[in-house]
Parts: sequence; C-alpha cells; structure tokens
Amino acid sequence: MQNLTNLLSQTFRWVEWIYDTLFDNPKIIISPNIVIWKTTERQDIKCYKFWNWNKKILYIWWIHGNEIGTVKLMNRWITYLSDNGIKSDKSSVSVIPCLNIDGYNIALQNKNFFSRWKTWKTNARNVDLNRNFPTSNWSEKSILFAWWCYSDVSGWSCAWSEPEIQILLNYIKSEWIDTIYLYHNCWATVFWKWSEKVNKKVQEYSKLSKYRIFTDTEWDNLSEEQKTWNSMTWAEENKIDTIEVELKTRWGSEWKRNKKALINSLKL
Repeated sequence: MQNLTNLLSQTFRWVEWIYDTLFDNPKIIISPNIVIWKTTERQDIKCYKFWNWNKKILYIWWIHGNEIGTVKLMNRWITYLSDNGIKSDKSSVSVIPCLNIDGYNIALQNKNFFSRWKTWKTNARNVDLNRNFPTSNWSEKSILFAWWCYSDVSGWSCAWSEPEIQILLNYIKSEWIDTIYLYHNCWATVFWKWSEKVNKKVQEYSKLSKYRIFTDTEWDNLSEEQKTWNSMTWAEENKIDTIEVELKTRWGSEWKRNKKALINSLKL
C-alpha cells in the first residue's frame, strides 16, 4: 500500500511538473539594473529596482533551491511591473529574483529533484539560508518541518556566515527597506509577526490571494527548534515589516492567485 501511495505521489508530481513546465514557465526579458554581490559559487545575485520613493518594499524569491514556483511568480511580477508601467506614488520597489542561485542549479542536476521535497533546499555549502539569520536564539542546528516530516538543517557554525544572507541584510540596511515580502512553497499560508501594521498587510494579502493566515497561536505552538534563527524571528527583533507568503504548490507560479495581492501590496 505504501509503495502504491509513493508511486501515485511521484506520478502526480511528474504530471504537475510537465504541465507547469509547458504552460507556466515565464521568462524575464528585461535586464536587472543592479548586481548586488556574489554567491558562494561566485554567481551574480541580481536585483530589479523600480522607482525611487520614500517607502521601500523588497520582494525576495527562491531562498530554498527547490522552490520552483516562487521564481516563476517572480518572473511574472517583474515582467508585469515592466510591461504595465505601474508607478506607485508611495513605494520604491526592489525585487531579488533568486537569492539561492547555487542551490537552484544543484537541485536541477539531482536525479531525485522532482520526487523528493527536501532535495537541495540549501545553498552550495549545504546551509539552509532561512536558518542563517543573526537572531538572539541562533544555534547551529534547527528543525525543518515539511510534508509532515521533521529533518535537521544546518545554519553553519555561526550566524550570518553565508554571502547570500550577508548581502541581503546589507542591502536591506543600505536601502532603508521597511517592508519585505518573502516567498516560499508550499503551505498556502501568509505569515506575520510583531505589529498591527504588518497584520493589516497580511490580512489584505490573504483576502486577495485566498491563502489562509498562519496565526500567532500556530507560530507559538511550533517547537523552539523550528523557530531558531529564521527570517521571521530576525524581522521581529529588528522591527522590519516582513510578510512570508507560502504558495500552494512547488511548481506553479499561481500568478492569477497572487496578482491582485501583489499589486495591492504597493499601496499599503
């Protein structure tokens, strides 16, 4: 029975991947206007910047190497911003399309990439970038919970050790970023922490995208190992509005589901 379940699950993943590859595989046709630094493997971390107003919004995609849907959504978002000439009278927008380029490239070369959820979530040094933020509860090991499974993940021997996180936090500081939207797969939820202003943004995103809100109570009920040194803890400690959006699937962009929520995020 277990073998049949695994076979059906793997078959579904392949069908989903084929569909999303053929019919939901957008490309970026404009060039980035900023290269903000290099990854561990010396690849460029690129950034697209639109407008220059006092309010600073940053959208970050692909922290985990196997979360394909987030980059597809990012491709559609950048193209939409460019093609439609939307100009916000409030916001300066930065988009980092792929923070974990090394993990993405390694993931695509792995034969188990399309059948195992945990294949190459990490960067080239096998570090989970979402567990490398400098927080007060930092530790070398943390617990990742996904698909009803627990697994150990590494944050390296010290916080803020990875070039991807170093340049991300430096960019946030140098650009005076005050709101961050961070995208993952695949809980179909919106996370928030620490302020009513963030709560309002999450409420709006949830209403327009139909993703449910991951509540404070649910966060508090997570084990302490699951909450160590990640982006949400860092955001709360540094009082930066951070909204984490979890898409529903790994492969699709879910553009129709996110389009209105993304456009609305420029106004909040």
